[in-house]
Amino acid sequence: MGRYDWFNYTPTTPIATKGGIKSKAKGGVNWWSKRWYDFMETFNLGARLARGKSYARKGQVIDVEIEPGIVRGRVQGSRSTPYTVTIRFEPIAQKGWERIVDRLRAQLLFSAQLMAGEVPQELEDFFQAEGASLFPQLKRKADMHCDCPDSSNPCKHIAALFYVLGDAFDGDPFLLLQLRGMPREELISLIGAGAAHEPTPEVEEDLFETEPLPIDESFYNGAPLPEDFMGPVPRGDLNAPLLRRLGNLPFWRGDEPLFESLQEAYREAARRGRFLAFGEQLEDVKN
Repeated sequence: MGRYDWFNYTPTTPIATKGGIKSKAKGGVNWWSKRWYDFMETFNLGARLARGKSYARKGQVIDVEIEPGIVRGRVQGSRSTPYTVTIRFEPIAQKGWERIVDRLRAQLLFSAQLMAGEVPQELEDFFQAEGASLFPQLKRKADMHCDCPDSSNPCKHIAALFYVLGDAFDGDPFLLLQLRGMPREELISLIGAGAAHEPTPEVEEDLFETEPLPIDESFYNGAPLPEDFMGPVPRGDLNAPLLRRLGNLPFWRGDEPLFESLQEAYREAARRGRFLAFGEQLEDVKN
């Protein structure tokens, strides 16, 4: 595009896609995804940021691949074939991760939260204390590349990929750590290996010697089970607590959030499970 050609520039319309990754593009829900959107603002994308948001919401991002230090994706634009986007970040060096893992092993609370799938906000300060950053760093704009003809960098296709990544990090913060150079499975294994080497206190064997439960002969004659046989029956919110804890799957392609898509199935499964366990029809659990 020449120096004055932008006067004659005609906006193009992207080719609609089916099965693309639709982003909410709402600025993040969790603290780490909000920080990711703050990171995007440092590029001063201007109008390209708005066009990238539109692309992301329409599902123009076809797929995304996250590896240590690099993100690859395909974005459908106005060309018949999708554009290829590559974004390179500087991963944390191996020695840096070794120091971080050693400190995590010494911090039982952080280790427990990470192994439970949680990322406490204090972890950002924890990384900085080790001379590293929890969030990826770009050395130069040349680390972002798209094979579209747009001379601006980053372009709207790169911006769309950033939005999709924000949603992915919201659903799975360990993708952020993977981008920094440490896949989830490896991190959990390293933390768990450290905990496995902790000395365990000796326990006297007689602590496990208990008297057997008394046998009620009426049980074998078809008597109903006592109400407290399996503990107190929960009457509160049984609306998919595990699904709430897991959050959205990364790169979820559904038009509605994963929780809203599956909560009815979870509610019905809970109702049927209680019916089988306690032999009585229970009322539907309300939200």
